[in-house]
Order: sequence, then C-alpha cells, then structure tokens
Amino acid sequence: MPSPTGWREVPCVECGEFVEGIDFGDRCPTCLKRRQRRAAFLARRAALMATALAGAWVVTHLPSSPLGRWYAVLAVPITYLLVRLIVVRFAMEVLP
Repeated sequence: MPSPTGWREVPCVECGEFVEGIDFGDRCPTCLKRRQRRAAFLARRAALMATALAGAWVVTHLPSSPLGRWYAVLAVPITYLLVRLIVVRFAMEVLP
C-alpha cells in the first residue's frame, strides 16, 4: 500500500526507522540487505548438502549407458542451482 501523498517517510517493518521512499509494510535497505545475507547463507549450506547427497547417489548408482552418465553428471550442479534458488526465496519469506 503506497504511503499517502503528504507522508515522505514511512517506518521500516523490522527496525522501525523512518525511511524515505519505502511503502508501508516494507523494510529499509539496511534490513533488506541483512535479510538477504542470512537467506544466502542458509541457501548455500542447504545447496551444498543437497549437492553432496546427489553426488553420493550418482557415485553409488552410476548408470551403465553413456547418456545416463552425462545426465547424472549434469544433475549434480543443476541440483545446487535449483536448491539454492528455492531456499533463498523460501528464506526471504519465512525468516523473522
């Protein structure tokens, strides 16, 4: 919800500091950066764990066909990227 025309500064949802240029219910740039750093940290950890699990599965269940091996090798970095994107978005919504 945009702020009324007469109000230039609106309080941040997280820290309560009055900041110009944000809407009601938004965070100030400082709080937003802090939240993004925490989300990125959690996403890196979760993506590394998921990639390690995917890599372990590929090593133990390596397909016999050459095409299957290529798919298995490509699945590991794709797992990292997808898990990281999903966890960042989820963490940005859920983190306190």
